[in-house]
Amino acid sequence: MNTEIFRAINELPSISSTIKEYNLIAKKKLSQNFILDMNLTNKIVRLSSSVKNNTIIEIGAGPGALTRSILLNGAKKVIVIEKDKRFLNALEILNTASNNRVFIENTDALKMNFKLLMKKHDVNQAEIIANLPYSIATKLLLNWIPFPKGINKMTLMFQKEVAERIVAKPGSKKYGRLSILLGIMTDSKILMNISPSAFKPKPKISSSIIQIKQKKLNKHFDKIILEKITQILFNKRRKQIKSSLSKFGDPIKICNLLNIQPNQRPEELTLKNYEKLAYIISNYQDL
Repeated sequence: MNTEIFRAINELPSISSTIKEYNLIAKKKLSQNFILDMNLTNKIVRLSSSVKNNTIIEIGAGPGALTRSILLNGAKKVIVIEKDKRFLNALEILNTASNNRVFIENTDALKMNFKLLMKKHDVNQAEIIANLPYSIATKLLLNWIPFPKGINKMTLMFQKEVAERIVAKPGSKKYGRLSILLGIMTDSKILMNISPSAFKPKPKISSSIIQIKQKKLNKHFDKIILEKITQILFNKRRKQIKSSLSKFGDPIKICNLLNIQPNQRPEELTLKNYEKLAYIISNYQDL
């Protein structure tokens, strides 16, 4: 980034002043909590380690604190997805300061088509960095895996509890559907935790930054089948798996094919077990 753009962004009113100027009151129903500390947003962006000269897609930019940090760390282009029209004026001012490096899409992230978005903005490769609205964060993430073509990494903020579920290991109380779906399709790790005091208004829960990278998937992998399996098994997570597996065929036969015991619980099965289970249910006709 050239010195002139860097100076123009740093000379903008502070995020707290921007919030006051545009009367940007956080809406609880939209899970809005603002980070005012640019030192913190800079730290979050640097965790990505690959922002410079790349295209970044940000979901829910709000008043633009994280957006500023993405630009200050050298992003070539920032595509901002912001549903709330109240923030558009503040984001436009940031776009002007950055010499038109911010491309604002006033749309619902849940309805977003990455293929069309990237075609519209002439982008082949991009990374997602976002402080996701917590009310839809898990749903968004599940929509985005396996990664859309051209998306190479995601650095996302979640409720700490959700982040811990994503990286949970078999046998733990937090191991469940999210752990399995993300564990099979991605490599995910928690990079840092963030205190509630970092936000305005202050939420009741802590947050975590998690980085997610796509794994190479088996060509026979079927996400829809895996989602169905995990939904059925974890709806009755305290029952032995032979009870739930009966919905797919002979549970004893399925357990023998998996080399597991019928009296095991869903949280005791490994990622490999679930991956193989999805394959068996997709491809065996005589279960």
